[in-house]
Amino acid sequence: MKGYVENTMFFEEPALKAGNEQFEITIVPGWGSNLISFIEKKSNQELLRVPQSADEYKEKPVLYGTPLLFPPNRISGGTFIFNNHSYQFDVNERDKNNHIHGFVMTRKWEVIKAEASDNKAVIETEFNSLKHEDVLRQFPHPFIIRMTYVLDENRLQKSATIINNSNDPFPWGFGFHTSFLFPEEVCSFSLTAQKRWTLNDRFLPTGDLTEIPYIEQLTSGMSLQDMLLDDVFLSSAKEGGRNEAVLLNEETGIEIAYSADGNFKNWVVYNDNGKQGFVCPEPYTWVTNAPNLNLPREITGLQVLEPGEKKVLKTEISFSYKTK
Repeated sequence: MKGYVENTMFFEEPALKAGNEQFEITIVPGWGSNLISFIEKKSNQELLRVPQSADEYKEKPVLYGTPLLFPPNRISGGTFIFNNHSYQFDVNERDKNNHIHGFVMTRKWEVIKAEASDNKAVIETEFNSLKHEDVLRQFPHPFIIRMTYVLDENRLQKSATIINNSNDPFPWGFGFHTSFLFPEEVCSFSLTAQKRWTLNDRFLPTGDLTEIPYIEQLTSGMSLQDMLLDDVFLSSAKEGGRNEAVLLNEETGIEIAYSADGNFKNWVVYNDNGKQGFVCPEPYTWVTNAPNLNLPREITGLQVLEPGEKKVLKTEISFSYKTK
């Protein structure tokens, strides 16, 4: 079956549907270019947590599909200083006095490419900060982010290109808040983690990295049933190792490997209270509150983009059946 791309609607929101012989995906440009649905055709299995209505999505958009975070997670007070410039982001987590999850997650993106051939489909979307005054007010650097989704055989490649169109260097971080369906009673989870960040009561890193008590189980595959997670892990990719989370459904044999390139030095794992049937493995290029941590950039993941420079970040979701 050849790849295909077509216009559709998702709860009255314009969307793009793309597929090949094995998968079908749906992307909603108006919802932050969210890849909101990812269906494996053979099993007719939805892989992502999908809202049941537009209202449900809008109540907590970060917990559905694959939200894009620029920058990811929290910044204390929404403020930091870089190159003698003081930044002030909106405080949108008021109970903890933090800014959380950046500027692009819920704003409208534009479609710049949608094409298909053979068993492949490609969709490209773009966010241009010059078209969003409220973004420039907080982050006064013209920038562009281009997302490219490539559905090819049994894998989905997601790449982000970040472009600095300003006259000044700027600090940046990027991440995904991907929400996979994960029935805890029949699933196992593994992550290539090395250390765990200690967090304070505002979910901000203290700067301390500690050993993971269950690291052997985490790296080989463990149950998350009744295990509450909102933890930040330093990836073993820092030492040149693999950089991935793997979800295995022991009942169906479905295995999902979510891999990221070496730019993604940290992962957050969130599963609410461990009883909601989903897990969010979140690859981040920088750790929570990175600009305010007095640590080397190679640890925090904070990167700087020079004027006219661009950076390409790559992730991949691959699918297989594991023999039971």
